[in-house]
Amino acid sequence: MPSDDRAVTLQDIADRLGVSRSTASFAITGRGRVSAEMRRRVLEVADELGYRPNTVARNLRGARTGMLALRLPPHSTSMAYYMEAAFGAVEEAAQAGVIVFLLTTDPEVDSLDRLPADAVIILDPALDDPVTRALLRGRVPVITGEPVPDGLPAGRGEVTSDHAPAVRELLDHLAERGARRPAVVFPALRNHWAFTVRDAIDSWCAEHGIRPRIAEVPHPAEPAEIQAAVAEIVLDDDDEPADAIIAVSDGTVLSVVTSAQRLGRRVGEDLLVASLVDSDVLALAQPSITAIDLHPREFGRRCARAALAAIEADADGEPIHEVVPVSVQRRASTLGPATDGAPQDG
Repeated sequence: MPSDDRAVTLQDIADRLGVSRSTASFAITGRGRVSAEMRRRVLEVADELGYRPNTVARNLRGARTGMLALRLPPHSTSMAYYMEAAFGAVEEAAQAGVIVFLLTTDPEVDSLDRLPADAVIILDPALDDPVTRALLRGRVPVITGEPVPDGLPAGRGEVTSDHAPAVRELLDHLAERGARRPAVVFPALRNHWAFTVRDAIDSWCAEHGIRPRIAEVPHPAEPAEIQAAVAEIVLDDDDEPADAIIAVSDGTVLSVVTSAQRLGRRVGEDLLVASLVDSDVLALAQPSITAIDLHPREFGRRCARAALAAIEADADGEPIHEVVPVSVQRRASTLGPATDGAPQDG
């Protein structure tokens, strides 16, 4: 145990656990091959002993800034998913003594070569975003939250989720609940997640002999635009109206619910409603809303962990790849009002 007049060191942590100093270092910085259990034990002992990494000394030795840059998609700061992911990245980086700062929405592309960061995290890199393109071509290693779409340079690694099976599971669930005419309110996005979700919907509909009904809305969409899309879906004169609607995010799906209710539809009864992205508010809504839980805080933590590993890794080494599981949370909006407050079966 260190005396009261000196700081706790990595060697103190290693001695307490009976491991090497490098193992303790790898566990705290998120690099190297350290098991999840060992990392948990090291962090637990570090917290118990009051360890604080000497970030300044480490950065001076490695000519580093001790900072990660985080790029969120434009128009995303009001979305719960991205805020949760950002908090997760900050929490993970803080355990390694590293600061995370947000890039401004539209930084000067020419200034990105002087970015004071050791690595960059880009969440949902978009094909039509010039900032993403410049960062991927820059000198700083880049980790992307979701893969880079075809047409953009590859980053140093990626964190992703297997979205297609979750989308198909959600559609299967709607079919099991009696939906025969599902529709989707979908934003005009050009990133891996959007392409993957659209492909999954199209392929599922083709397999079930259903015509895909996609109401594309701007991103971000105003409530009036969502209301107009819902009205077109549920008041379709040329075809039978939809009996299920899938929306994208918490904000979009809440607008879908209120719009449908104004048109006389009973959500969870004669109209099933679900979201492709979950948030805490959807579990508390009336009715509670079925959604795909993307575990955004864990996703952000994994992105930061991958970025820290990229700083230490050989630039010519194997790309970093991590997968975060997702799950479908079934709630009253697709199960009926009697299920509100009951345990979820997803």
